Amino acid sequence: MDEVLKSILKRQIPFIIGGTITGIIMTYYYGFLFTIIVNSIIWYVISYLVSKYYYKSKGINDQKYLIQYGLSKLKSRKR
Repeated sequence: MDEVLKSILKRQIPFIIGGTITGIIMTYYYGFLFTIIVNSIIWYVISYLVSKYYYKSKGINDQKYLIQYGLSKLKSRKR
């Protein structure tokens, strides 16, 4: 695994864990569709603010890199 991916994962793992926990709790009370929309917005804002003020970078770049990495792995797999 390359160094860029490792550093991005270290920064993004707390947001993934937090989003999963709050998503499970919100799904129980509010339903699946509402939870996906609201929880995604909440954790996007949290990750953006933390990335902007703590890491002094834009969090969207990390998310773009992870999506591109995942898509490249899916494309390289033979079906």
